[in-house]
Amino acid sequence: MDYDRKKDLHRRYLSRELSAEELREFFSILEQSDAGDLAGFDDVASDFPTALEPSENLAIKIINKHEKARSLRLITQRSAAAVVALLLLFGAWKGYLEYSYTQKTKTFATIKVPQGKITKIKLEDGTVITLTSGSTFKYPQAFTRTERRVYLLDGQAFFEVANDKSKPFRVNSGKLSTTVLGTSFIIKHYKDYGYEKVSLYTGKVRVDRNGVNGRPVILHPGQEFDYHNGTLSTVKGFDNSRDPEESGTLDFNRTDFKDAVYSMASYYGVKILFNEDEFKEFRISGNFSSGSVEEMLHSLTFIYPFKVKKTGSSTYKLIRIDKN
Repeated sequence: MDYDRKKDLHRRYLSRELSAEELREFFSILEQSDAGDLAGFDDVASDFPTALEPSENLAIKIINKHEKARSLRLITQRSAAAVVALLLLFGAWKGYLEYSYTQKTKTFATIKVPQGKITKIKLEDGTVITLTSGSTFKYPQAFTRTERRVYLLDGQAFFEVANDKSKPFRVNSGKLSTTVLGTSFIIKHYKDYGYEKVSLYTGKVRVDRNGVNGRPVILHPGQEFDYHNGTLSTVKGFDNSRDPEESGTLDFNRTDFKDAVYSMASYYGVKILFNEDEFKEFRISGNFSSGSVEEMLHSLTFIYPFKVKKTGSSTYKLIRIDKN
């Protein structure tokens, strides 16, 4: 790049005149420059005087990041303005790193799991997340310095959270916020039904209701609770000895009817309507992840007293009937 161009960008950086595109160009120069390039900007530094008078030790520490031996000669052979220029540009480089980091914390990736698939991802902190068919998950390119926050927008996810006591891990899922340090748990969030559920396998979690000042719910291993249309259930126990990743395959063992049906609807990417009060005494067991949604619902009608009516291209209604 033309030296005059470098010098002009440096001058206009100091006077805060650069556009966003020119800032990127300027920071790119910093990344590729060595100490000799930077020290050559001493005339620019002279045009923008500063009260900064670095000690020799400080100057050496900074410019050692480039070329220690060459930089030491520059200190004795170049003017003090050259050292000031180095420090100013080092500050600019630190500013660039901070800017890049901040941008990453604001840039999110969103994953939508295809029907019939299970997706596993590993976050930058080592946390592993297993997403079930039909789930939608959002996470930042970089976590902030105070927390690790991710978002389960819809569906089901199993979290194996890496331990970091200085930075809690938080999952936002609809109306709930689940906070942990290092543990494993499942969160279900079926937004079409206003239904959320947290099941803890290891460690300890705190669950808050977003925007509500009520007391949080504390869960211990083998405990779970659900939040349905604004109603918080009591904490209850469940069998946490089963492989939690199997829960994403529609493998049920005396599972509440509504919980199982919500999972099926998310897995197959459809909506299943029914009167929950009419089915609350039923429990579902078996594996239902093979075949079509019509075949799955039809098989259930041989066990439970209801019929299926298709009301749209991807909407089904379960109608309770009396088998007497």
